[in-house]
Amino acid sequence: MKILKVAIATALLALAAAHGSAHAADDFASRRVRILVPFAAGGTLDILARLLAEKLSDAWGPRAIVENRPGAGGIIASRELVNSPPDGHTLMLVAGGHALNVLMYSQLPYDTLNDFTPISLLAGAGNVILVPANSPNKTLADLLKAAKAAPGTITYGTAGVGTSVHLSGELLKHMTGADLVPVHFKGDSESLTAVIGSHIPMSINAAPAAIAQTKQGSLRAVAVTSSFRSSYLPDVPTVAEAGVPGYDVVNWWGVVAPGKMPPELVAKLNAAIQKAMKELAATDKMKLMAVDVSTGSPQEFDRLIRAEMEKWKPVVQSAGIKLEAK
Repeated sequence: MKILKVAIATALLALAAAHGSAHAADDFASRRVRILVPFAAGGTLDILARLLAEKLSDAWGPRAIVENRPGAGGIIASRELVNSPPDGHTLMLVAGGHALNVLMYSQLPYDTLNDFTPISLLAGAGNVILVPANSPNKTLADLLKAAKAAPGTITYGTAGVGTSVHLSGELLKHMTGADLVPVHFKGDSESLTAVIGSHIPMSINAAPAAIAQTKQGSLRAVAVTSSFRSSYLPDVPTVAEAGVPGYDVVNWWGVVAPGKMPPELVAKLNAAIQKAMKELAATDKMKLMAVDVSTGSPQEFDRLIRAEMEKWKPVVQSAGIKLEAK
C-alpha cells in the first residue's frame, strides 16, 4: 500500500510539473514583458530592441517595454537578468561582447554558459575599416605595409577597450604581425570624429555609423571585417579579400533569457522573435540601420556563443586585455 501511495504521489508531481511548464509556455506574455538593454539609449542594440519590442507588443497584446541598464560591459544588465525568474517576462538583448566578457573580466557574477538561455540570434554586421578621405593609404594593404615599416605609427580608433571594433584590430594584428596601436574613445562617434579630422590615420567602426560617413564622402572605407561583403557597401572588399585569408569578424546581436527556462517556452519565444524579425527585415527602419537580419534556432545561437569564446580566447590573451567590473 505504501509503495502504491508513493507511486501515485510521484505521478501527481510529474503531472503538476508538466502542467506548470505548459502553463508557463501559454501564459508567458500575459503581463508586461521587460527587454533589458545593457547599453545606453540611442545605439544600435537599443534601436533594435525598441523595434523588436514594438513588433512583439503587436503580437502579444501586453506591451513589451525596453529598459536600459548600461554599465560594466553588460554585466549590470546580465546580473539583473540571471536573478529574474525564467518565465519569459524578462529578456535581454546582447551583442557579441556577451560571449567575451568571461575572457576579459577577472570575475563575473554569473556563468555565461549555464546562467543564460539563448533564445535567438537577431542580426549581424561586419565592422568597417576607415581612413580619412585624403589618406595616402588607399587600401588595407597600404595600411598594413605602413604599420610594418614604421611600428607604432599606425594607430586606429576604437569605441572602447574590449569592444568588437577593438577586437577587430587585435585580430588583424594577431594574423598579420602588423603593429597596429589602438586608441580608445568613449564610443563610435568620438572615434569617427578623430579619423575625419585626420587626428588618427585609421579607425574601425560599427557598420551603421561608418556607412553614413562614407556616403557623405568624409571617410573612405578600405575593408569590411565580415567574411562577406556588406550589401550596403558592395564595392568595399572584405579583409580576407584584401589579403588576410580566414579573417572574419561579425558584430552580432541576439536575445537571451534567464537560465533553466522550460523548452516549450523557449520554442514559443524563438518563434515569436523569428516572425517579428522577418517582418522587420522588410522595413526601411532596418535598412537604415545597415544590419542584416539573421535568426535561427536556440541551439544554433548557443553554438555561436561557444564558438566565439574559443575563437577569441587566444586573441584576448595575446592582447593582454584585463578588465575589472565596477
